[in-house]
Amino acid sequence: MLTASAASSPASANLIINATMDPTLSSSAVAVIDSAIKFYQTTIFNPITVNIDFTNMNSGLGSSTTYEYSVPYTSYRAALVAGASTHNDFAALAHLPSTTNNPVNGTSSVNLKSANARAVGFTGATGGTFAGSGSPCSGAYSGDSCIGLNLAITNDTIGGVPGGYSLLSVVEHEIDEALGLGSELPNTTFLGGNPSPEDLFRYSAPGVRSYAVNNSCVSPPTAYFSIDGGVTNLDSFNNCSNGGDYGDWISYSPEQVQDAFGGSGTPMLTISSPEFTALDVLGYNVPEPGSIAITTIALFGLAAGRRRLR
Repeated sequence: MLTASAASSPASANLIINATMDPTLSSSAVAVIDSAIKFYQTTIFNPITVNIDFTNMNSGLGSSTTYEYSVPYTSYRAALVAGASTHNDFAALAHLPSTTNNPVNGTSSVNLKSANARAVGFTGATGGTFAGSGSPCSGAYSGDSCIGLNLAITNDTIGGVPGGYSLLSVVEHEIDEALGLGSELPNTTFLGGNPSPEDLFRYSAPGVRSYAVNNSCVSPPTAYFSIDGGVTNLDSFNNCSNGGDYGDWISYSPEQVQDAFGGSGTPMLTISSPEFTALDVLGYNVPEPGSIAITTIALFGLAAGRRRLR
């Protein structure tokens, strides 16, 4: 079982993303990846290093495979309490009950991406070596996550097409998921059947959590991201089996980084993005997002890789 570490780190320490670039990536794609990484490294203050492999692929748009661990819900909540620093953190904690089992489906654990687990103090969540089907990386690779990018249909200046999908948006979308965003739906048996951290903030109405699988896409059950018990809808999930991920947002205009389906727009993350709010309440230390803070404040194993296609 993973144990949270109480070791302190310098307050000025920031997240470091250690990127391994596959030779199949163009120099212009590497520059975009480096630009995206800079955003996370200058806005997330958890003193951890996240190891991500990046590669080119020839299908889909973006894909990632990421190491996961099962962590007791009580331990995860306690770690969130210990690290709470923003208005959003305290608002979210007010609606995470101090119970033995998680409030989503009643299991005793949640499934954390390895980077997210380390961010809240579970130092044993070191990631590992990947190989096999479902991974965008060919052969075996070691680290927290592997991210594949289809440069042939992006606006990569060397390998892409004019007017193609925003490469920056695709990179940020996949890094968000490597750090912890996403849902365990529709697979409700994966790694003990536990929900993901973001599933803890999945609602269908005030006070009503949503964890329903919808495969038909006919009148799909409502699901939206909320950190104040479902009162405020910060973004709607793509709660439908339509080729996108259940943990992505529905497609919006203007587009957002975490939309299930990309278009011709060029969205990018800011500290006011709903994706960034999600990273905040999942345990990452970020600047106080005063413009979007919820005002209702209360004081209160190892896994196979996950798939995603965008």
